[in-house]
Amino acid sequence: MSDDKPTVMTRRAFLEVSAAASVAGLAGCPAPGEDPYADAATSVAIVAEGGSTIDAVRRAADLAGGLDAIQPGETVFIKPNAVGVIPDSRAFVTRNDVLRAVIELVRERDPGHIVVGDRSARLFSSAIVFDETGMEAVALAAGADEVYPAPSPADDPDAWVLLQPPAWEETWEEMGGVLTMRRALEADHLINVPVCKNHRWAIFSLSMKNLIGIVGDTSRDWMHYNEDDADRLSRDIAILNQTVEPLLTIIDADAAILNGGPEGAFADGVISEPGLILAGTDRVALDALGVSLIQHELTGVEVPSPDAMFHRLAVERPWDLPQITHGIELGLGVASSEQVRLDFDGVDEETAAAIEERFRA
Repeated sequence: MSDDKPTVMTRRAFLEVSAAASVAGLAGCPAPGEDPYADAATSVAIVAEGGSTIDAVRRAADLAGGLDAIQPGETVFIKPNAVGVIPDSRAFVTRNDVLRAVIELVRERDPGHIVVGDRSARLFSSAIVFDETGMEAVALAAGADEVYPAPSPADDPDAWVLLQPPAWEETWEEMGGVLTMRRALEADHLINVPVCKNHRWAIFSLSMKNLIGIVGDTSRDWMHYNEDDADRLSRDIAILNQTVEPLLTIIDADAAILNGGPEGAFADGVISEPGLILAGTDRVALDALGVSLIQHELTGVEVPSPDAMFHRLAVERPWDLPQITHGIELGLGVASSEQVRLDFDGVDEETAAAIEERFRA
C-alpha cells in the first residue's frame, strides 16, 4: 500500500479534472460536475475583497448561508473585535469598513434593534476604544441603533449573568460560573466579526477567541492564570463558547498577524495582507480554515523573532490544535474537514489550492 498522501485540490480544480477525465474515458473518475463535498454538513466562504468591502462581505455571507434567519423586529448583537487601541496596528481590531458592511446587511433584514458591542481588554476603556477606533461613529452612521461599550462587572454587576456551561467548574469553580454579557445573551441573534491573527498565548485568535469579549473581567482573570499553558487556555476558550451560538461569523482577513500577536505592533510582529473575507456558521470549521490561511501566509514571509507559539501555529495540523480539538469535544462544530465545503470566490487557483491542502491535511 502506498504511503503517499491523497491529492488535495480546490473544488473548482476537482470538477475540471473530473470532467476532463470522463471525456478521456478514464475509469473510476467521478461523473462530470460531481461535487465531493456536496453533502457536507457546513460550508465556509473565502472571498477575495477586491475593490469593494461591502460586496465581498455580502458574497461571503450569502455563500455561508445568509442572514435570512433575522426576522423583522428582532434584536441583533454584532460583536466586532474592539480589544484595544494600538496606533498603526493592522489586524488588531475589526476594520470599520467590515463593520459598516455587516451592519448594512443586517439592516436590510429590517430588525427592530441593532447593537454593536464588546468588552475591551481591561488595559483599555471600552468607550474610549469604540471612540478612538472610529467604530462608534461608523456603526451609528451605518444604521446601528446603539453602540454598547460594555462596563466592567465591578461598575455594573447587572450587565453580566453568571452562567454554568458544561465543564465550567474546571476553571471557574470558585466563581460559581462564567460572567457573560447580558446584552449579548438577550439578543435574538449574535453576529461575530473577528480578525485573523496569531496569539502569543492562545496560539491563534479567530472566531472562538473573539468571544472572550462577551466574558466579564473577573472571569477572564481565571483564564489568564493559564497563559503559560496554551492547551488549558484553549479549553477555557472552548468552554466559554458554549454560552452563545452566533448566527454567523465573518472574519476580517484583509490583513493577518502571523507572529507577535495579538498586537502585532512590537518588534516580533509580522503582518501579511491576504485580502480576504471568511464567513461561516461553524466556529470550528472557520478557525481551522483561519489557521490554514495563516500557515499559507507564513510560507511567504520571514519571521526574524518567532514568538512562543510560532512553532505550533506554523507546523501543527490545524485540526490538531487545542482550540479546535476542545471545540469538537464540546460540540461547537464539525469533527473533521470532510464535513466542510470550502467555497472560494475571486481567489486565485494556486492560493485556493494551497489553503485547501492545509485545511484537509
